[in-house]
Parts: sequence; C-alpha cells; structure tokens
Amino acid sequence: MADVTSRIDVQPFEGPGRSRWPGSRRRKGRPWRIALISLASLLGLVLVVAAGGYAYVNHMVSSIPRVKVAYLAAATSGTGQTFLVTANPLGPTGINGQSTSSPTYSKLFMLLHIDANGKAGGAVTIPGDTIVNVPGHGNHPLWYALQKGGPSLAVETITDLTGVGVNHYARIDFSHVATLIDAVGGVDVTIPKTSTAFGETFHAGVNQLTGVTAVYYARDASLSDEARTLRQEVLVRAVLVKIGDDHLLTNPVTMVSVLNALTSALTVDSNMTNSEVMSLARELGSLGGSAATFVTAATHTVNGQLVVNPAVDNQLWTAIKHDGLKGFAALYPATVTPQVVP
Repeated sequence: MADVTSRIDVQPFEGPGRSRWPGSRRRKGRPWRIALISLASLLGLVLVVAAGGYAYVNHMVSSIPRVKVAYLAAATSGTGQTFLVTANPLGPTGINGQSTSSPTYSKLFMLLHIDANGKAGGAVTIPGDTIVNVPGHGNHPLWYALQKGGPSLAVETITDLTGVGVNHYARIDFSHVATLIDAVGGVDVTIPKTSTAFGETFHAGVNQLTGVTAVYYARDASLSDEARTLRQEVLVRAVLVKIGDDHLLTNPVTMVSVLNALTSALTVDSNMTNSEVMSLARELGSLGGSAATFVTAATHTVNGQLVVNPAVDNQLWTAIKHDGLKGFAALYPATVTPQVVP
C-alpha cells in the first residue's frame, strides 16, 4: 500500500488544458512578475531623476537676477517675441564700467527676435552712438538713455525709435564671458590682421577662442570703444550660433553646464518667469546659424552726427514685427552684420 501511495505522489498530473506538473504555472509566472517590478522600479527612478533635474534647472533659473523694467509690451499669442539686450559695461582692461576710469554706459544695443514658430529669428544691432530722441531728454546718443534712466528709459527710447514692442529685457555681464565661452566649448572668430592684446597674439584668419582669450579679444585696449563693441557683438553672435548649431541647450549632457553659465551672465526683467526663461533657452537651442539672421541698423552721418537711415530702417522695423528678418537681409545685404571686425 505504501508503494502505491508513493507512486501516486510522484506521478505527473495530466488533463485537458492543465499543466503537466502541479505548480509549474506559478513558477513560470515569477520571471514576468520580477520583470514588471523591475520595470516599474526603473520608471520610478527615471521619474525621480527627471523631477530632480527639473528642480535643479528651475533652481538655476531662479538665481538669475531680476530688475524692474517699465514700458515692456505684453506678448500676444501667435506673434514673435523681441528682447532688448544690452551689456554690463567693462573698461578696456577688464575693470567694471562703474569705476571712475571707465564709461558708465554700454554701447551694445541688440534686439533679439524669436519668430512666432520659435524656429527662426535673429538679432538687430543698433549702434550705441546713434543720435535718437530720448523721451523727456531730447536728442542724445542711444547709450545716454541707458545711462540716464536705466533699462526702462532704454526700452522706451527703442520703442519710440522703432515702433517695435519690446517684450523682455536682458543684460549680459561680460565679466562672466570666460565661463560662458568655456561652457560652449570655445568659439571661432575671424580677425583681419595679426594683433596682440594682453600678451596674447591673435593671428590673421580664424582664431579659436577659449574663455580667457575671448576676454582679451573683447577688451583689447588698443581698440576704440566702437571696435570693442563690435567684438562684443561678434562674441554674442558666435555663442548663439554655437549653442544652436551644436544643440547645447537641448542635449542633456551639455544643457546643465551651458545653462548654468548663461544664468550667471544674465540679468532679466522681473516680468520674466522661470518657464519663459526655459522656453527661451529651448528656442535659442534650436536657433542655429542657418536659422538666425544678424543685421545692423542702417546709419549715416548728418552734420557730424550718426543717425538712422529711415529709408532702410523703417523696413527693418517692419521686418522685425512681421518675422521677416531673413527676407530683409536678402533685400539689403549691406546691413548684414559682418563676421570679420577689427
């Protein structure tokens, strides 16, 4: 009897739709449950990392200094956005512009425009020495508006001059330019003839600038204020093109370091939210050299003073308002900002 029972205990169970061995379904199901649990854990980890990354980026963006700026135009749906960009002034030897030996104004005035589709746009430079009507003060060089009334008067002056609504204001602090240039992996600039600044020799032709050599390039004491301003424009252009062409703000590997360098070099208006800053970063990240147009407002000299040329510039202001910078540059190639400056 014991033998029969023993034989029954070890016999396989067979039947229609049944597994041959009792418990085999439970054993086969375990790997699937383990895989599902592992996948859920992995997804949870990804979400935690993503949330942490967003929190870190949001923290970085929150650290950007904000300033109150009046006369800004509210952005409307379906239209592009325009930013007035100026620079924190620096003397030729790198001393902050607030020192008594250096000017207390910046001559860099740039309208950075992003088209409504967020995939194209460009920058329009207005020479800082251009004589314009500064509201409440009469005719003065454009830099006077910034010196006399800060960003608010600068925005009001630019709006009156161009008829373009300025949505936001940003100031670049060139004392942090070295960090920014290094973060984007350096930039290339073309120099017409060999020159030396602060012991660094720049050769005629293309020069690859690091953070340190970019500072020397932008602050060459042998150049005029106008020439140094042109070099600042070239650096801004080179950085924007490098960010767009190399997708540095859309690549997770480079985004944090580049964004961190940008936030340390920027001051923006207090109306600009963190989400708007991050949206701008994404748009700049896709605004490569082929999608961006860089032009300079047409000027001429009248009675020894530099003034705008209404016959050309009125069309330029219209082009900004209607996302038409690329078409304008094709019609007026002489206004395209040169890539080679002294």
